[in-house]
Amino acid sequence: MARLRIAQYFGDKPNTGEYDNAVWQHVLKIPYIARIEEAGNYDVIIRTLWVDATVNGWSKQIRDKFPAVKQIGLSDHPLSTHISKMPAHAQFGYIRDLQYLDGIMALTEEEREWYQVAAPGIPVIKSGLPFPFSTYQERYAHLRNTEQKYIGLGVGAADNDRNFISSWLIFKRLQLEFPDIIGVFLSIPPTNLQYCTFLATNSDNVFIQERTDMAEFYDILSQCKFVLNMADRNSPGRIQAEGAFLGVPIIGSNRLELQQELFPDLAVSPYSLEEASKYAKYLIENPEVGISLAGNAYQKLQKYNYESSKRKFNKLLKQILANG
Repeated sequence: MARLRIAQYFGDKPNTGEYDNAVWQHVLKIPYIARIEEAGNYDVIIRTLWVDATVNGWSKQIRDKFPAVKQIGLSDHPLSTHISKMPAHAQFGYIRDLQYLDGIMALTEEEREWYQVAAPGIPVIKSGLPFPFSTYQERYAHLRNTEQKYIGLGVGAADNDRNFISSWLIFKRLQLEFPDIIGVFLSIPPTNLQYCTFLATNSDNVFIQERTDMAEFYDILSQCKFVLNMADRNSPGRIQAEGAFLGVPIIGSNRLELQQELFPDLAVSPYSLEEASKYAKYLIENPEVGISLAGNAYQKLQKYNYESSKRKFNKLLKQILANG
C-alpha cells in the first residue's frame, strides 16, 4: 500500500496544513492535481465532490480515461444547503456520478448514511475532517493566552446562511443585562457583508471582522469569551474545532456534528434562543466554566489527529483494493 501513488484532485487548493477539506494532502503527504489528465499518473485519486464537478460527471470522465485508477470521493457540500436544494436533473446527475467512485469519505455520520444509500455498491466511511495539530501548534498556539473581550456572533460562509439573525438576537437579549459586552461577526466574506453591516449598524457595540486570512480570523476568534454559532444546516462545524484548539467555548446548533462531540453541554436547537441565552449568561458570569469546557473539547478533538485519520483512510483503501 505504501508504494501506491496517491493524489488529491480538485481540492480547495494546495494545502500546507490548513484546516479544510484539502488537509488530506498534508495528512497523507500527497500532491494536489488540477486536471483530469493528471489522474492517469496515479493509482488512487481522492476527488473532492464539488457539486458542479460531480453533476457534470467528473468521476465518469476519470473512469472512462483511466479505468485502472481507484477513485475515493470526499464529501464537501452540506446536504441541507446544496444537494437537497438542487433541481431534480442536477440531483440525478450528482447521484449518477457517485456510482463511478470506488469509495467515499464523508465528514459526518449523517452524510455517511446518505451517501451509503445513494451509492449502495461501494464502501462509505465517516472520516471526519482531520485537524492539523502540528502546524496549528506552530502557527497559532501563542493565541491561546489572549485576553478575551468579545462575543462571537457566528462565522461567515460564502455559500450558505449561517443564521446570523439568531446569534444577533441572543446578543441583543444579553445586552439588557450586560450593556458593556462587545459582539463581532467573524470572518465575513463579501457575499455576507451587506447583511451583517446592516445588523451591526443598527446595534450598539457590534463590529465586523471581514474575511482576510486565517491568521487574522484566529487572532479575533482567540479574543472571544465564547461564540454563538446557531447554524441551521448540517455540517461538521469547523468553528467548534477551531474554538477548542484556541480555548474558546462555542454555544452552537445541534445540527453541527462537532458541536455535539466537542461542546455537548452547549448544544441547542438552532432556534432555541432562550436556552442559548441562558448558556451565554452563565458563561459571562462564570468564565472559569468556559475555560473548563474548552479544555475538555481540546482533549476530545484529539480523535481527529493525523494518525487516526490515516488509519481510517488505510482501512477504506484496503477494502477498496480487496474489492478489485
